[in-house]
Amino acid sequence: MMKHPMLSRVAGVLSASFLLTVGLLGAATPASASSDKELFVSVDGKGRGCTAAAPCTLEDAQFRARRLVSAGKSVTVTISSGRYDLERTLAFSAADSGVEGAPVVWRAEQPGSVVLSGGTRVTGWSLSDAERGVWVARVPKGSATRQVYVDGAWAPIAQASAAEIGFTNGWRGSSTGYSVTESNARAWLESLGSAAGVEFVYSGKTGPWTQSRCLVDSVVPGETATTVTMRPVCWDGMTKRPDRAAIESGGLPNMSTSTIPTSVENHPSLLSSGEWYLDEAAHKLYYALPDGQDIKDVDITLPHLERLMTVAGTLSRPVHDIRFEGIQFSYATWLSPSHTGFAEVQSNLHITGAPNQGKCTVTSPAGTCPYGALTQPLGNIDVSASSNIAFVGNTFRALGGAGLSIRYGAQHTLVEGNHITDTSSTGIYLGCTFDPQPLDASTHQGIKDNCTPDPDAVARDVIGANEIVRDTRVANNVIHAVGRDYKAAPGVTVLFGQDLDLVHNEIFDTPYTAITGGIVQGHATDARAPERNQNVNARNEISHNLLYNYMQDLHDGGAIYLEGHQAQYVYSPDGSLDIDATLENGMLATGNVAFSDGHANFTYYDDAGAQFIRWEGNVAMNTVGASQGGCSPAGYLWTTGNYFAGQIGYYPCSPPALALTVEGNTVIPERPSLADVPESIISTAGLEPAWAELSAVAQERLRFVSDRAVDGRVLLAVSGLSDTTQVYAGAAEPLNVRRVGTTFAEVIVPDELEGRTISLGEPDPWVRVNETHPSVTANGWNLSSNRSEGDYQGDVLYTTTNGATATITFTGTRVRIHGERNSDQGLVEFSVDGGPAVTVDTATPTRFVNVPVFEADLSPGTHTVTMTKRSGQYALLDGYSYIPIP
Repeated sequence: MMKHPMLSRVAGVLSASFLLTVGLLGAATPASASSDKELFVSVDGKGRGCTAAAPCTLEDAQFRARRLVSAGKSVTVTISSGRYDLERTLAFSAADSGVEGAPVVWRAEQPGSVVLSGGTRVTGWSLSDAERGVWVARVPKGSATRQVYVDGAWAPIAQASAAEIGFTNGWRGSSTGYSVTESNARAWLESLGSAAGVEFVYSGKTGPWTQSRCLVDSVVPGETATTVTMRPVCWDGMTKRPDRAAIESGGLPNMSTSTIPTSVENHPSLLSSGEWYLDEAAHKLYYALPDGQDIKDVDITLPHLERLMTVAGTLSRPVHDIRFEGIQFSYATWLSPSHTGFAEVQSNLHITGAPNQGKCTVTSPAGTCPYGALTQPLGNIDVSASSNIAFVGNTFRALGGAGLSIRYGAQHTLVEGNHITDTSSTGIYLGCTFDPQPLDASTHQGIKDNCTPDPDAVARDVIGANEIVRDTRVANNVIHAVGRDYKAAPGVTVLFGQDLDLVHNEIFDTPYTAITGGIVQGHATDARAPERNQNVNARNEISHNLLYNYMQDLHDGGAIYLEGHQAQYVYSPDGSLDIDATLENGMLATGNVAFSDGHANFTYYDDAGAQFIRWEGNVAMNTVGASQGGCSPAGYLWTTGNYFAGQIGYYPCSPPALALTVEGNTVIPERPSLADVPESIISTAGLEPAWAELSAVAQERLRFVSDRAVDGRVLLAVSGLSDTTQVYAGAAEPLNVRRVGTTFAEVIVPDELEGRTISLGEPDPWVRVNETHPSVTANGWNLSSNRSEGDYQGDVLYTTTNGATATITFTGTRVRIHGERNSDQGLVEFSVDGGPAVTVDTATPTRFVNVPVFEADLSPGTHTVTMTKRSGQYALLDGYSYIPIP
């Protein structure tokens, strides 16, 4: 394998400095200890000298650090434990810079004990509605937020699904909203009064990969219909997008004006347990306290800042050489969607202007340029016009926009060993939608206006190649539970940059794609015109990442999703494209391991206009859909030496017409053991050994169990895996666990325990059996595979025929029959050993898959359970569990 040029250079640098970045668990790193001067900060600091005996405030420390650096001193600012509720954005400029080799270090005295907060605690609660358990507290005048955080974590706003409210039919769309004739919907809508702040959510309605949301402007009752007027910019952005131009590949679709919202948010009548509602006009916050909790024991934070922290210079005077260690950044919001709405196009990029925003000259009339210049979420921590900024061992949690945004000339940025979770949008953004070609002078004002936190501050910048985001290393981070409010949020989003390395990260539990790059841009490029719509991307790498349980909510994404140009073209002396040299400029994705997705079309996804990508030595297992492929890529794609359980090189739309190499790949089982995939790939994916303890931030949970190899070996993936993790097969004694990297482990299951349930922490006596096992006989049932719903082993038996039966025979003392509950299901009868039938209603408003629908305690022996469909459209069987005779 050719060594990636940037990786060679970075690896050489990091090998010398890596030990300086691994102080995650220690009180100080060597970088901190070497400072000439140490300043001390405390929550109640009032000292003027910022000494250990008389600590000062953050603001005073910032002022003194500037003076000390000017005097030639190296400085460490040590922040004592506590929560620092900021009144205003903590801003670092060029004046706060250190010097090369001696950054100003801002560090927590004890890692994880310092919280920089953009909110304030809400107190003074009184009971508002005893029947529903709703409490109320007054909040400061002018309070506005889209998030509230309870006990340090994101809490859902008051909401209900359309089905729960009773929305079904009778919605007729218009250019401004709806005319509603359905009686249930009319009654509910007319009860809203002014409808101030009520938001309609549209999951999958502007493309199955999106979740748009738009505010209701007004509700006006009528004699035969109720008129609902939607927020104009948002409504137009969802329903009036121009028709796809001939040069565009793929689709970024409109929504029909008659589309019923999938859910409704932000009204007090919707409050249910654990949810909140802010009445801005009355300055009151309502919270529905869950049963069993005491309001005095609940910590509720209302954010008031959007930008929690900025690190921003100018291109002529960048901020540089600052390092942040062991700090938690929390409790911020992002208010723009409450004004312009959230008409999503892709990966949280959305329309806030005319419906043809970002269409440039592709459509008539032309939209804003460059192509794909959509609005991206606000970064609660924002880095721009900078050099040598480092975030090491921090926590980004409970943030209402993107956790960390790195853009506009940010160079030599290190993001390593951080925990990123509970963000409303993406975890990390690299780049800006307005700067695919910063050498084009016509884009410069748009870049300043949209890619910086303060356009006035950079007004005199001269933009050129100095604006490109370069030399960024995002490594050894744990990123999970992103997209809390905006479900199409990837774990990491890469827009445009050069020499960007995303390596050895662990990303899981995401509602959409784990890592995405080049989004939207590729739709104006295809194999007929591969040179169209170029950007600055070059020598970027996504390697040795561990990606699992992604695509849990939305559809049409993958573990790694790439679009458009991923290389700078290199031409031969005769003017022809030098493919080999251009490939060296391209994207390398190697050594990644992906498994247990939700609704992925392709695990490794090269989509619209994608070109110059190498997929080398990756693993895709226990996934839905193809392992690699896409829709309408341009070509110049190399897929070699991978270990894939699904299809390879699958292009169901327009196949790539340019160079396509698919060779040397190995087909593996869906649940492979180390007999099927190289341990060298499995063991090196995810966190490197020096950062392995960061894995402990995740709750210990079994994520993957391989098929049992001939010699009894079983491969496991466990988030939160530690050296003390106990693994059981059935009710036997703990198995010996051999760690294989940070998250994987291997156990040997002896022959007598084959088929027993693998569990963590305590024995599980149940044995799980798939419905395809010979012990199951089904008359009039059909097998459905790859439904993308989370079925056990990816398949179910189903029938639409009333009276159809399935029988299950086993030897044991207890049984559970697994199936599904959903609105399209009905009554099912179960009979044990020919005894009386028990009728179970499996119809529910919300879908629940792979759940027990029948259970029985039995005398020891061999038993037969008969399952019979009686009503509803479908009945499903997803296998069974039983407890064998001891």
